[in-house]
Amino acid sequence: MFLLALIVIGLSVFGVQALRDRQVARLIAPYEEVYAPGIYINGIGIAGLKPQEALEALREDMLGKLNSWSLNLNYRGHTFATLTYSTLGMTIEENQLYALLNQAWQLTHTGDVHTRKAAIDKLQISPYYGQVAQSELSDQQLETMLSQIAPFINKDPVDAAILHFQPDNDREPFIFQQEQQGARFDIPSVREQIMAWAAAGQSGDYELAGEAIPPTVTVAQLKEKVALRSSISTPISTSSTENRNNNIRISLSRMNGMILKPGESFSFNKVVGPRTLQAGFYEALEQVYGDLVTGVGGGVCQSSTTLYQATLTAGLTIAKRSIHSDKVSYSDLGQDATVYLSSGREIDFSFKNTTPENIYIAARVRPASNSSKRLVTEIRIYGQSLGEGVSYRLNSETVQVLAPPTDKKYVVDMTGLIVTYRDEEKLKSKAQEGYVVETYLEKLYNGQVVERKFISRDTYQPKKAVYYRGNTPVP
Repeated sequence: MFLLALIVIGLSVFGVQALRDRQVARLIAPYEEVYAPGIYINGIGIAGLKPQEALEALREDMLGKLNSWSLNLNYRGHTFATLTYSTLGMTIEENQLYALLNQAWQLTHTGDVHTRKAAIDKLQISPYYGQVAQSELSDQQLETMLSQIAPFINKDPVDAAILHFQPDNDREPFIFQQEQQGARFDIPSVREQIMAWAAAGQSGDYELAGEAIPPTVTVAQLKEKVALRSSISTPISTSSTENRNNNIRISLSRMNGMILKPGESFSFNKVVGPRTLQAGFYEALEQVYGDLVTGVGGGVCQSSTTLYQATLTAGLTIAKRSIHSDKVSYSDLGQDATVYLSSGREIDFSFKNTTPENIYIAARVRPASNSSKRLVTEIRIYGQSLGEGVSYRLNSETVQVLAPPTDKKYVVDMTGLIVTYRDEEKLKSKAQEGYVVETYLEKLYNGQVVERKFISRDTYQPKKAVYYRGNTPVP
């Protein structure tokens, strides 16, 4: 009887336990094939999802985050590349995801129904949070990409240069090559900025740019080296013959466009060359020993005189210079320079470029500005700027007048066309006074004389009266 009672009690207890097991089993049955509530991975609740569904949901979320950032690398309207987190080495760490999903599954799917029920209940109080560790951003691929872009941005600066000297164009005598700014693509700096944008999740457009590299030489600097230092014109007499005018043109054309380097000298006779018919010169009146005679190259002294005045007012150093025997119509006393070249005699005019830059010479015959029928010589000299507001001018002063001799000078008229007999005479030219002239170079600043420099003291000798005398004996 006692044994029977024990059996009944045992069966009763077993029945109650079985009943409890079935009740617990029914409670956890909804989570048999899915994740239980209170499980979060990467902040996403996966309750009610089967393992494959959870994997796909989490993978999609991670992929979305991976593609949530993009940055266009633009340069002057062109997009070189579009960066994403993938570009910067970020990947979906699926191995970690698998491990977390498996760990979360085991929490409520291991042990008997009571153990599993207890685990499910515990999750309501203390949820499970799993987090896939984010892979580190890498700039290695970005570095390679920026290195490939760099040649399109890097550019050496281009210095300005003088391409041509146009002496016949007084408005634009120089043609310049324009300077160009260079650029240097600073890869480390750009890489650092892009990585900062990526870390902050800042999407959009990133404008690539090079760091400006200025040229060494600019057009503005060159213009200071080829500024107009002086411009001198002398009038050509209306009585000047075409032959004389052509001689002036030829001599000026020989120096037109010349470039004189620092330290170089200019010799009029070497540049213009022999005044011969073979060299293209013409016969015209010229001064020889104080007398006007017909010679080849007459008129070139007006070119040398204009050049003398131009070089002085350009602040250059005169090496050789001689005056005429008489005053010339195209120049003030003290400001002329005669030249002569023959096999037995040479009078040269020369000067030296003592400036630190090239000297450029423009020389021509042109119509006078106040009359198209009159001609003038013109010489312009370019070089290092004299300075803002600075110019030079010549000022000559007669310091002494020399009385003419009282005796006469006779010239025998061999033709007998003017006078015939030896006791006949006729005035050829009146006696002339002589002059002692001092010339100064005045420096002006904004039109005011600020400096005065002595240049020369020239003596023009007085002239005797000249008479024709006959060559035939008195009958």
